[in-house]
Order: sequence, then structure tokens, then C-alpha cells
Amino acid sequence: MLAPHIKKNVDKLWNLFWSAGITNPLVAVEQITYLLFLKRLEGIDDERVKKGRPSIYKGKEERNGAEVEVDYSNCRWSFIDQDKSAKHLNDVVFPWLRDLEKHFGSSQAPANGIEAIGNRMSDAYFQLDPNKSAILQQAIELINKLFARVDTQSAATDIMGDTFEYLLSEIATAGKNGQFRTPRHIIRCMVAMLDPQPGEHIIDPAAGTGGFLFSSLSHILAQHTDPELQRIEWDGTPHRIYGNRFTPEEYSAIHRGEFYVGFDNDRTMVRIGWMNMILHGIENPQIHQRDSLGRRKEDDPLKELISSEHYDVVLANPPFTGTVDAADLDGAIFPKAGLKGKKATQVVTNKSELLFVWRMLDLLRVGGRCAVIVPEGVLFGNTDAHLRLRRELLTEHRVEAVISLPGGVFQPYTGVKTSILIFQKETRKEDRFKWKSVDPPRTSQVWFYEVEQEAYTLDAKRNERRGQDNDLWDLLEKYRLRNEQEYDEKDYFQPDYRTERWRMVDSHTLRVFSKETEVVRWKDQVAAISELFGDLPADPDEAYRQIHTAQYSKLEAIAQSVINHIAAEEAAKKNGNGSNDQDEELADKILKKATSAFRSLCEKNKSIFDQDEKVSYPLYQKAYKEAADKVSDRLKIRIMNNESLTATPFDNDQSGEELSNIAREYARLDGYDVVLQGIHSLKRESFLKTTKHWIAPVRVYAKNPEWKSNDGKQKGSHYNDGNPRPEYIEDIQLYDADGRLAEGLLEPDCIESRGWNLSASQYKPFDFVGYGSKKSATAIIQDIKKKEIQFMQGLDRLLQMVKE
Repeated sequence: MLAPHIKKNVDKLWNLFWSAGITNPLVAVEQITYLLFLKRLEGIDDERVKKGRPSIYKGKEERNGAEVEVDYSNCRWSFIDQDKSAKHLNDVVFPWLRDLEKHFGSSQAPANGIEAIGNRMSDAYFQLDPNKSAILQQAIELINKLFARVDTQSAATDIMGDTFEYLLSEIATAGKNGQFRTPRHIIRCMVAMLDPQPGEHIIDPAAGTGGFLFSSLSHILAQHTDPELQRIEWDGTPHRIYGNRFTPEEYSAIHRGEFYVGFDNDRTMVRIGWMNMILHGIENPQIHQRDSLGRRKEDDPLKELISSEHYDVVLANPPFTGTVDAADLDGAIFPKAGLKGKKATQVVTNKSELLFVWRMLDLLRVGGRCAVIVPEGVLFGNTDAHLRLRRELLTEHRVEAVISLPGGVFQPYTGVKTSILIFQKETRKEDRFKWKSVDPPRTSQVWFYEVEQEAYTLDAKRNERRGQDNDLWDLLEKYRLRNEQEYDEKDYFQPDYRTERWRMVDSHTLRVFSKETEVVRWKDQVAAISELFGDLPADPDEAYRQIHTAQYSKLEAIAQSVINHIAAEEAAKKNGNGSNDQDEELADKILKKATSAFRSLCEKNKSIFDQDEKVSYPLYQKAYKEAADKVSDRLKIRIMNNESLTATPFDNDQSGEELSNIAREYARLDGYDVVLQGIHSLKRESFLKTTKHWIAPVRVYAKNPEWKSNDGKQKGSHYNDGNPRPEYIEDIQLYDADGRLAEGLLEPDCIESRGWNLSASQYKPFDFVGYGSKKSATAIIQDIKKKEIQFMQGLDRLLQMVKE
């Protein structure tokens, strides 16, 4: 979790570009990303040079017919930081950035890492008005403040990646063609269900900013990190996923960009997504501009990346309810509208949400897995294309699960009701459409889950629900156990939550706690106060009580010494002037001066406290003010009773040093609170009123006790164990020549009987308890039958009245 002051600075960046006239959120993100990238680029170059590669700030140009060496050091961030002018960026830096691919070519550098930038920056332009350099200066200063420590890859991944994610989360309007940011906790949930493994090839054909891809990397790292090292936030955001169980070679391999492929139509999104992956530590990510649904050409440079059956994992949230130009679709992938005539040359549909699922099937290897977000209409639509897609998924492949998401998940972008569809490819491309109705569907049953509450409120505000029940954790655990019987359907799985206080061990922290060995060891990292200071508990409230209990008595003793000393001197002066009047007004004057002196002495320690995360200074203030007030109240009584005050010996320097030590103890509480969850979810037995998951069979043959085999030896369509006889299945014809399902041969509640409908609500079991009735199921059914009789009697009377 980013510190609140970092989020505030990101917000300030937003406001700066908004005030400069860049009001399109996507353009603002792009412009800010350029600056982040330029800052990180200098660190990347330093790493390259250490490895013996040529600097990207050295190049060659053709001048007067000769090739000359050129120094581009004025494009370094350190130079930009000194110049801070929009003119320099526009006239010098961005022309160099647009030609970066050419510079790599001239240096003959290997085509990996940053060298594989390709032409992604060839149309990069800085759009800030050159007359608004003052705004640029503020933006550069903010970026320097945000990223004071991105000179190493680990630092960049840790802070820059998280900050970039927060920056993207600030986009609050839909993009072009239905693009919008998929909530990261939903992405993490989908990734966890597919469980990508090291070495698997992963693709997102509608990649956007790359959320599914780097979340897959995060999942792989987490699975290979010791659990005791990890910290998981309340919404599932992982921290300290070091991948320490990998060898150095394995760790390097999982960061290779060839395993993470993404396509997007929008060039701006591609550039942002590519830079996002770079900032998350992926070397040479394969994020490209391309229409994933379009035709594949022989000379296509991306031919291999978009080839059929190339990927182990597909994760995506493709555009909803869009249409595409059917003439540009790849006819080798999508089913035709018919078998003869003109329809045999036409694709069955131009609806993007259906076409993307077919494209994903094409991209998957046999055994490959897919998790895709689809609008509900995909699951129950009754057009020919809808029916054919669902039938193909269920009969030729294996649909693992359908997760119904609540309607507000994609607020404020859209209120479209969606589901997560999870399936595994089981039929090779050349064997498609060979399934016959006499063959059993490859999917025998589908697991459904209905999410009602998740990590955020379901209104347009999408407020955090920290530490509250979240169906996604129950979903993940039950999905993992879906083929086992280790729980009751009304059990509910949730993690334990706890609150810790974290802080960045920055230069300020190191200065204040320079003698603390553990603090120094955590330099430039984020750590909990319990990790930095071994005697502090993890819970911030407990830590405060411990420190306050230990320090307050010391603080009060110093207050007693200082205030008593000054009050005695002031009282003596008054008496020396011949005044014996010890009224309340005089006592207040004496004590006000004395307490003011004590407070001033305490406030000299303000620099000890973190001025960004203002947590512990108010606690310190409250403590010394309370101590001063207590001492003042006691002394006031003595003064009012005409008791003499003795100016006890007082060492101002010693008191100041003691107060500094006390302040330093309170300063250990600085930081920001983070709600964390346990690695594993715990079972709450019989917690739910109604079940959240259920299973629906795909094909169930209706029993026909009258059926006999041709030889008369077998009677009844099913064995005693309930399974249909093979002879019966061969004897009947489920579908007629026009593909219509024959009535009465299948149970009406199975998926095939319902037109391959995959809407979760269609199969949700009726639960009488969930409807709050105290009656038994039998009693409720008897009541319904009585009502039915009364209803029919009423119709008979109405019919008689009409006849009369």
C-alpha cells in the first residue's frame, strides 16, 4: 500500500496537468507516464552500462555525409531536472525519445530489455503548453519527491509500479471503444483461479494497461515466496513477493517478456501498458498495437505471437457490447453463418464479446485455461451465435465455472451486469465441430458462484470495505475445493484481518534513528514499526499504549521540574515587588508563562517527527500538553493557598535532551496504517443463510420406464443406479435435422435443455430457509397446492360468468 502522502502527491500531479488544460484522463496519464519513464530510463541506462552495454545517451548521426558521435546527455533526467523547461522537452528530449529505436540499432545492442522498445515511442509527443514551464517545474519536483530512490530495478518495481497503478486507478471515465480499467482485485481473483505457472505463456488479447499480465507475474512470485515473508493487503494486493524459492536463473527467466503478451487497438494504451510492464520489472514485454480479431497475414511481424494454439493461459476483460467490421475478421477462426451460399463466407456474428471468446479458444493450446469477463448476455442470449458459442464451449471443451459478479463492479464506468467465465480447451483446432449429439458433452457439469459483496461498495463511489466480509475470498477457497467434500455449502471462508503500521525508511527515518541497527538495515524499504523496533507490537494502538505508558510519567516529571522552576521564579518576582496578592488571575499569568516555556521546549523536537505522515506528532503534543495541564492545575492550587514555591535546580540542556529522547520514542509510531489479511482463509461453519455456489449438470437423460430394447431383453431407459443405458442413448434421437432438441428426452433443468444457458440464476437452488419462512418445505408446497386449487376454482367461476 502506498503511503497517503505519496497518493496526495500523485493527486497533485493530476491537478497540475488538469490546470494546464489537459483534461482527458487518458492523455494526462500518458503525459505523466512519459515523465516517470524518462526518470526511470536513466536508472535503466546505468544498469546497462554496468553490464558492458552502450549507453542510450550515446549515439551516431549523419552530418555532412559523415557519421559522427553524438552525446545525448541533455536527455537524461538529471539534466531535465536542472533545465525544467517545456521547450527543452519538446525540442530536445522528445525528438530523441521518438528516435530511440534508431539509436539502439546503431549501437548494435541485443534486442531485449529496453532495446526492444520498437517504434512504441515514434509518435510520442509532450503536450504541455511550452508557456507553462512553471507547471512542468512543479511536476518534476513532485516526481523527484515521489521517486527519490528508483536507481535500482527492485526499487523501481516496488515503488514506481505501485504508484503507477494508483495513477491508473484515478482514471474515472470510460475510454474509447468500451475500454476501462478492470479493478485489480477482480484481476487478482481471476489470476488465482487459473493459477499460472512459471514458463507458461500468457496472453491478454485486450490488454489495456497490462493489469492481467503483471498480476500473473505477481501470482507466480507469490507462489514461490515463503509465506512468512509475504504481506497481503485486505483487498489481496501482495507485498514482499520476493520469489525467494527461485534460483537466480529461474527468477530472471520468469521476468522475460516472451511469457507476457498483450494486444490492444489503442496506441496510447499500448504505450502506457508497455511502460507499466517495464516499471513492474518485466524485461521486453510483448505489448503490441493490434486488432486481436482482425485477419492474420503471412508477412505479419507479429504472426507468431498471434498464432493459433500458442498459449497456456488467456486472461482478459474484452470490450463489451461492441460491433466490428465483419469484412476484417479472420475467417479461419470464427464459425461461418451457414454451410452454403453467401452465408458460408460470412462470420456468424460481428458482436465483439462473442468473437473475443472464440479468439481466446483459438489462442489456447489443448489443456490451456481461460478466464474472461463477459456481459451476462453472452451466457443466455438466444441468437444463433450465442447458442453456437455456448454449445461449442460445453460440448467440445470443459467449462469449469461461471462466477456471477454484482452489477456495480465496474462503476463508475458502466453498470453492465457481468460474469467471469472459466474454461479449459480440450479439442484441437482441426477437430472443431466434429461433436455429434450422440456424444456426451465434454463438460459434464458447471460450477456456479454468485458474488454479492466484494472489496468495494457497489455504487458509483466504490468506497473501500476494509476488513469486511468479501465473497471473493470465499469464492477462491470454494473453487479450490470444488471437487472435494471438505465443507458444507453454507460454510463461509474468510481470512483473518489485522492492522499494522508501516513506514518508509527514508533519509528522515535514518537520520532520526541512525543508532537503530534494524532501521538502517531496512534502508529505502517499507517496513512495519514492529519490524524496525523489535520491542513494539504490530498493532498500532497497542504500540501507542506501550510507548505512552512508558514515556508519560517521564514527560510529567520533566513538566513538573520545568514549570515548577519557572513558576517559583515568577512568584518570587511578584513577591519581591511587594505584591502578596495571590488571586486566580495572577496565578494564571504565572502558570501560563511557565507552561508556555515547557511547551516551547517540547516543540523544539518537532523535526524529529515525519512531516509527511503526521501521525505521532499529534500524540506527542497531546501527551506534553496533558502533562503541562496536570502540573499547572496542581501548582495553581498551591499558589491559591499561598504556599511558597521553591525554584528547584533545573538544567535546561538536560531537560531538552530528555525531552528529545521521549519525542524520539513517540516518533517510532510514525507511518500509515495498513489492513492486512492472513495467507489462508478460515472456515465459518453454517454461516450463510443461503448457498452462494451450486452445480448444474449439462446433460441429464429423462427416465423412460416404458422403453424396451429391440430384443426385448432390457426394459427401462436407466439402470438401477440412475445412469442411462448406452442402448437407450443410441436408440433415441436428441436433435432433429434442423438441430431442434426433442421434447421430453432430457430433464428440463439441465443446461442442455435450457438452450445451453449458462446464467447462474437459472440453476440457483430454491432455498426455503433463505426466504425467512419458519414452515417446512412440505408445508410450503402444500400451501402452494391449496392456492393453486383456489386459483383454478376462481377461473372456473370466471368462465361460467363469461358464458352466462
